[in-house]
Amino acid sequence: MLEKYTLLNEPDKTMFVFTKNGKYYGHIIKNSTAKAPAKLVFETAKYETVDALKADYPPQAAAE
Repeated sequence: MLEKYTLLNEPDKTMFVFTKNGKYYGHIIKNSTAKAPAKLVFETAKYETVDALKADYPPQAAAE
């Protein structure tokens, strides 16, 4: 795993970024709650760069 971040428009989901064969892709995971475990929602398409992946699935801005 290269990195992980919370999605901008879906704060209850986390993106885990991976690389394989020179391409980048992510797994979007619904965060666990007191009543339900974490769960894989879906795997993204493959991208040429991490920036392209983040353009389609933007992270939340860092808290200042």
